[in-house]
Amino acid sequence: MATILTLTANPMIDYLTTGRIVADSVNRLGHFTPLAGGKGLNMGRVLARHGHRVIATGFAGGTEGDLLADLTAADGMEPAFITTAARTRMGFITIDPERGGCTSVLEHGSPVTTAELGTMMQQMRAMVSEADLVLIGGSVPHDTCNGLYRQVLDICALEKVTCWVDAYGAVMDEALIGANPPAFAKPNKEEYGKGRRWLPCRELHLSDGGNELKIRHPEGRFRVKPPKIKTINPVGSGDCYVAALAHARLSGMTLIDQLRYAAAAGAANAARVDIARISPADIRAIIDQVDVTPVKE
Repeated sequence: MATILTLTANPMIDYLTTGRIVADSVNRLGHFTPLAGGKGLNMGRVLARHGHRVIATGFAGGTEGDLLADLTAADGMEPAFITTAARTRMGFITIDPERGGCTSVLEHGSPVTTAELGTMMQQMRAMVSEADLVLIGGSVPHDTCNGLYRQVLDICALEKVTCWVDAYGAVMDEALIGANPPAFAKPNKEEYGKGRRWLPCRELHLSDGGNELKIRHPEGRFRVKPPKIKTINPVGSGDCYVAALAHARLSGMTLIDQLRYAAAAGAANAARVDIARISPADIRAIIDQVDVTPVKE
């Protein structure tokens, strides 16, 4: 299996529970389960369940940072977080299994010092060469980090290691206009906007929730229809899509089968309460329901 390095610059401790939230009321819910949260960690959790070696880095601080490392290790990944003076942020997610969907309350990130950023770059230079693939996911903790992903892409290019980026906002804009844009990106319709800024990206997967995906790949263009499922919790479904695509590609599947495997993974996650805990068997159970159609240029 492959060695995959994930970067989750702005991770969090997600506290997950079920129940219905009523506004302007005291809501008494069930037990809150802590989870290592953030796009890169969600991707890593799925890839570890496929047998890959996953090294997980990002910024983490305080007792919450210690818990993040413990949860990451418990999910089968190797934590390699940069310690920060600011504590790791927290989030609360409540899932309503009957109606579907979720309510989330998330903290903003905290500033990262110049020294902490420098340590991150030193670590990336040391670790990128170990990886078969680098996956960057999500936001950065502060505007001072907006150049981080662009710098990591430059390191990956120097080491000739493929780097995929699933992010948004100013940090993604910086990555796209850099000397070494991402090999892959997966914006949703809102993030895509007018579209022209994404042109430097070699491979683009445009998502729209549980609806059809539009794919631009060097081998052609495709439309992918995911399975029709009852959505319980959509959180992390895009991350599961990216992780499953990475596994399928590293495993040597054909491009059509890669797209089918990825779409099935996203749907399998949305059909569950928990986040990015799907197994290969969960994906295979619905992969025949995915439709991939080539599109003329």
